[in-house]
Amino acid sequence: MAPACSLPPSLPPLPYPLTFFLFLSFPGCHLVTADTMLSLSSLPTTVVPSLLSSPGGCATGGPRVWSSNQEVALFQTLQEALREIDLPETQDLPQGMSHSELCVCVLGSPLPYLSLLLEAGQRSPGDALLCLSPSWLSHSSPSLLVHKAVTFDLGGRTFLSNFNPPRKVTYFLSCDPWAEEEVTRETDCPSGGSGALCRFWGDVLTTRVLLQKAKIHCPPTLALLLPPGQMGLDEGRTGGVEVVHLEKGVEGGMNSVRNKVDSFLESEDMKGSESVVLRRSGGTFVGEATSPPVYLSRNNRDEVWAKVGYLLPQLLPGEAVLLEAYCSPLKPGPRVEDRTWEQYTDCRPQVPDLSFRLCAIVSRSPLDLPLLYKLVCRVGVSDAPLSHSHSLSQSLETTLLECGFTDPTMATSLHRLATDTALSCLRVVMETESSMSAELRGGAGAQTDMIGVDLLFTMDGYIISPVVLGLHPSLCLRSSFPEQGMGLEGCDSGIEGWSRGTLLLTPLLRSQYYLMQEKTVLVVGAGGHSKKFIWGAAKKYKLKILLVDCDPAHFASQLVDHFLPLPDLPDHRRDDQHCSRICDWLLSSGLRPDGCVCFWDDCVVLTSLVCNRLGLRGPPPEAIRIAKEKSRTHRHLLGLRKSTGTNLTSVEQPSGQADGLVEFREGERRGRQHNGMVNGMVNMEGDSMRAMADFDRGDLFNEAMGKPDTTAPTSSSASASSSFSLSFGTFRPSAPLLSPSPSSYAVPCIHVESALDLEKAASGGEGGPGGASVGVVRFPAVMKLEYGAGAVGVRKVGSLEESLAHFERIGGDLREETDYPGIGLGWGNAMTLMEYVGGTEHDVDVVLFEGRLEGAFVSDNGPTRAPAFTETASQMPSGLAPDKRAQLIRAAHHACLGCGLQDGVFNVELKMTEVGPRLIEINARMGGFYLRDWIRQLYGVDILMAAFMVSCGVRPCLPSATALPARGHFAGVMVVVSQHLQALRSTASPERLRGLHQDGALWLNELAEEDELISGEYEEPFCNVGVRDAHNAANARQRLLALCQGLGLHCPPRYDLGYFLSHFS
Repeated sequence: MAPACSLPPSLPPLPYPLTFFLFLSFPGCHLVTADTMLSLSSLPTTVVPSLLSSPGGCATGGPRVWSSNQEVALFQTLQEALREIDLPETQDLPQGMSHSELCVCVLGSPLPYLSLLLEAGQRSPGDALLCLSPSWLSHSSPSLLVHKAVTFDLGGRTFLSNFNPPRKVTYFLSCDPWAEEEVTRETDCPSGGSGALCRFWGDVLTTRVLLQKAKIHCPPTLALLLPPGQMGLDEGRTGGVEVVHLEKGVEGGMNSVRNKVDSFLESEDMKGSESVVLRRSGGTFVGEATSPPVYLSRNNRDEVWAKVGYLLPQLLPGEAVLLEAYCSPLKPGPRVEDRTWEQYTDCRPQVPDLSFRLCAIVSRSPLDLPLLYKLVCRVGVSDAPLSHSHSLSQSLETTLLECGFTDPTMATSLHRLATDTALSCLRVVMETESSMSAELRGGAGAQTDMIGVDLLFTMDGYIISPVVLGLHPSLCLRSSFPEQGMGLEGCDSGIEGWSRGTLLLTPLLRSQYYLMQEKTVLVVGAGGHSKKFIWGAAKKYKLKILLVDCDPAHFASQLVDHFLPLPDLPDHRRDDQHCSRICDWLLSSGLRPDGCVCFWDDCVVLTSLVCNRLGLRGPPPEAIRIAKEKSRTHRHLLGLRKSTGTNLTSVEQPSGQADGLVEFREGERRGRQHNGMVNGMVNMEGDSMRAMADFDRGDLFNEAMGKPDTTAPTSSSASASSSFSLSFGTFRPSAPLLSPSPSSYAVPCIHVESALDLEKAASGGEGGPGGASVGVVRFPAVMKLEYGAGAVGVRKVGSLEESLAHFERIGGDLREETDYPGIGLGWGNAMTLMEYVGGTEHDVDVVLFEGRLEGAFVSDNGPTRAPAFTETASQMPSGLAPDKRAQLIRAAHHACLGCGLQDGVFNVELKMTEVGPRLIEINARMGGFYLRDWIRQLYGVDILMAAFMVSCGVRPCLPSATALPARGHFAGVMVVVSQHLQALRSTASPERLRGLHQDGALWLNELAEEDELISGEYEEPFCNVGVRDAHNAANARQRLLALCQGLGLHCPPRYDLGYFLSHFS
């Protein structure tokens, strides 16, 4: 183990000032002093690496070189803080440790953002950095680079690290003593604050005026301002804040100022206050540290005026003297006296009156919505002011109980009142900054992402009101640092009023979006109307999109950077040729995509072939083929057998051999054709599968473009991530060691291409290749198109006769792509017969990167319309118990890994039965319909962007893979033309639904165009109408039902929304 950090011995104090000059010499550079290193603006970029990589530095194990006593002091502070929370001291960075492109950097003291650094180090080891001096950073326009830092790793370990080459900062925060440094002004680096914003919101007067404009209650304040103030504060009253402009010759106007002070002390606002608070604001007085409040008696006017008169001549332009009412906090309620041992012994201590104030930490979501991270209380005696540093934090619920407020409904109401007030404060911050220029904010990427709100409750008669005392960027986070193991995922803080993950969500996502800017992504298949959101989102994220689609006039062709029309794209027998044509187009056009992805079911196999040919990250073709063919998914999982470690072999498809199932089916197909038993079915599946199995997997794109061959062996020094890239095209199904095999989630089923297949399935059938039995599929069962989408043609059958009738009907109605475009008929119209599984139905959308679960989101589906399986209703988050949700997530994750799907965003449909999860199917692409929007609104995570990121090799790291708090509840219903045609042409017209969506009355997801208002036997939903409630799932369902009744969408008994929604109760 590397030795712990050693610090230089401290020097004894000297009786006289002593100045040191340190001169350093660098090849090809002028002499510079150590003092020069503290100024970023005067330090050339080329000098910094030489400064930080001098021989004998910590990276080589020698004595550390410190450029200032400030660095030594801050480093020592970090060690003491780590010891206080039982974490090891900082060590030298061991050889061979790697890191990703992510780089969350904090400049300044380790204390304010220590919890954020620890949590980030746990989620993304080595990517949370603490810089103790601006000299550890440099500019390389437009990037901010870090050369030296303390990195945070798993388990709270920290390492002092030098970086050569330097790392590019992807998210930046600063705090004292370097909060005023304008580090990000000339860069495009995302920043959670800046020196300019720190000064702006640290000005108590400016903050209170803005809060009062938003009707947020603050202490009544008299501000004596020497102009100009921030944002050109005008003289006059804003709510309870009165601003008085002072003249430069302030002595001449003392009488008028005295009159203002006396009037304020006698005003109606001061009647309930026995004390006044005196402080300074603006200029150099930012926060309580630079201007501690002074508490004075309101009745002693001479003393008050003496203090005010003493401060006024010291003011500089932009500074103010504030005189404010002391707001008495909420006092304890009546207590029930009981007999204690102290009473009997006459030693009963005197119990002081208690008071409390609250600290709420709120963060900005990636959608610019305020989120509550933590709400804690400080308790103290009522006759002394409370401060952050003089009491430990505890929950509001505990505090209210201690103060005698035992009614739980009161605790809930006060918690909501405090939360709403804190969230409103951040809204004021965001709205104000949205109107500020980049120069005023301190940089193009600077914005306030987190702020602490100090508030208390006051009582006027029977009315309890919150009063905001001030906003603090980092003080609240530091002072509410939990006592044990904070920042480490899985630890319980003991504080009820906090939401794990919200603190780190925006820094991580802003970092990842920054890394993705200007990336080029190839999208195969534009999809239909329901996918139109993709192109606007890609532009917002500053992505360059290359699109391939069959329709030369597709509307998306005008919304992307480059477009290749392939009219015969739906003919998947020619996917190998399509792949070659796409690669030739890229080569001839000089286009080099960073990733390739698909959002359209029909094109997932072709996309995997393109990824494999270009050497891009994505699931291997074999894994996609298994997922694409529904019956094969289950047969593959049922046939899995563990061998060694996590490697698997499949009876359904022996490892290293050709696709045995395809050969088996091809042999039977030839026999049926010889006997005239095909019944006119269109059979193109075998040719397509063989073509893909024999497809040349050579890397033509890399060869032509001069990229290194990803199949070549690499040196032993290659990082883990690079070595993994060698296996992008390798089929590697895996199974967990500590959980059930993925085979436990599969359901008996059979691939159906003729009536004979159905008869075999009902009677027991024959053995398949490798000894895998076709097995008996018991009735009732479900029949669906093997390669279908949108639940078109899905039906529950109760007997062999019903299954034969449905098979014959599908064979006559849905034969080829032109019969129903977009549902997979380009792959043929073969079917699947699967045993019917009871239980509740759920969708699990998973985000996987190198096999690791990065995110999972569970939603509930209502009952389907019998006998078909068209979706009716849904809700998110899931109403299942937490352990049941965890089972679904685990089943979805392990089923994907069992099929070899290790990289991508996948939609997994499952049922929760009495004996656990059972798989329905795996969609090897992002979830459709409303899922992207709901997940984005509730969790702040865009699974569309996650899919882009995975394809480009950027890990979509989230604060928690499975435990992100949901911001509200969604409930939604599907609108179908066969049941709602009259309403869609009148009370619920698309135009009216869009208007209600804009007004926030509902959430609309349009799935088809208006000219598709045509009813048919086989149909997909026309749109989804949803309602979001901030607090309660039942309220969301009730509001949705009432809204649909008004719109004419509730049509019992044929389309009874009350019945559909009742299943979520």
